[in-house]
Amino acid sequence: MRETGVIALSLIALTAIGMGADLELKTKANLRAGAIQIEDEAGDKTTTLSLGGLVGIETTPIQGFSMGATFFTTNPLFGKDNEAMFLNSTNDGYSILGEAFIQAQVGETTLKVGRQIIDTPYADSDDIGMVPNSFEGYSLISKDIADTTIILASLDKWAGVDTEQPEKFRNLQESDDAVLAGGVIYEGVENTTLQAWHYKLDNANLTYLEAGYETEEFNLAGQYSDQDNSNLVWGVSAGVNIGDLALTTAYNKVDGEVINGFGGGPFFTSSEDHTIAEVSDQEAWLVGAEYGYKQFTGAITHVNFDKGENETDYLLSYAMNDNFSMDIIYSDMYDDGKMTRLFANYSF
Repeated sequence: MRETGVIALSLIALTAIGMGADLELKTKANLRAGAIQIEDEAGDKTTTLSLGGLVGIETTPIQGFSMGATFFTTNPLFGKDNEAMFLNSTNDGYSILGEAFIQAQVGETTLKVGRQIIDTPYADSDDIGMVPNSFEGYSLISKDIADTTIILASLDKWAGVDTEQPEKFRNLQESDDAVLAGGVIYEGVENTTLQAWHYKLDNANLTYLEAGYETEEFNLAGQYSDQDNSNLVWGVSAGVNIGDLALTTAYNKVDGEVINGFGGGPFFTSSEDHTIAEVSDQEAWLVGAEYGYKQFTGAITHVNFDKGENETDYLLSYAMNDNFSMDIIYSDMYDDGKMTRLFANYSF
């Protein structure tokens, strides 16, 4: 799908659905200030401050059709260091039209065409920096069957924090072929969520299965993924809630070598930076605790990787109201260094 094609198609659709009808617009905006400091294994530090956010607009449906667009931006302040999580491929700020779509809805089924945010196990927004991942293609979400959500997608390009050139939509694969994805989520059993996904890539087929059971007191979950038969991963997680305190533990085991896909990956033992991906026969344990008090939430998570460096993450969040929040994330990656991130978000 050509970059100009989405915009041109949107203008055509706007003209078509707007004839004889007054368009009503919904808007969204977020102002984000971010700071990141990375200390490498030698003790050298790099620091980047940035100001950015998003501005979005979407029409209300007319005869089932609507359209929308979201503009994302990140801009370094007071100098910059080489920081891919905040800046572009040339170590500078950038702005991008991350969403530009046409949407059609019939009953509980929605078809979206164009640039969009999508979150699935192996293709997700992974909003860990200033600009999240977004994808270009087609997606269909249907909830017409009771307690069931069906997701189908054909995605050919992406841009954002996890890409080699965050500032530009580029092919997900070396070829021009799209990544095909399909998933079913079933919630017809009390407290239980079951999901199954399949992704077709040029050089692999990814299958992902997950089952979870959750009450106010505890939760249990299991996951299994087959990445083209020779590369497998499975995992389990469990948690218990004691008042405002939540305790969690998880385990993953890899046979072969797995990937995160296009985003942060779905694995139970993923930390803020390290995951079990791209290391042969990896094994990982996670333990964590989270405590909430009024508008504050504090959490600590430790992941032990049997190959590669362990990681301990400390998180402190403050939510003044529905519009303003702050997050501080400190990651100790031991011999891989340390990383501190601070975000302030104001939505309006």
